[in-house]
Amino acid sequence: RFKLSRTRVKQVLGKLLHCAEYGAELGWLLDAEDESILVVDSDRRVKEFANGDRLPVLNGIALDLTVEQVFSWLSL
Repeated sequence: RFKLSRTRVKQVLGKLLHCAEYGAELGWLLDAEDESILVVDSDRRVKEFANGDRLPVLNGIALDLTVEQVFSWLSL
């Protein structure tokens, strides 16, 4: 599995926060090591989701996803 260093995580998270500042509604950062997903919303809040947590998706998209589903797709 692909592993990001802590420095790289900070860099990518910084880019997601920058995108949110300029209008992005939602960003995900997948952590394969922990099988968790950091989500950045349009208010620049960061929240961690894991296991069976349901992930937020863009408004207007009827999609029900859990962290487990996302990582199961990546394991194919």
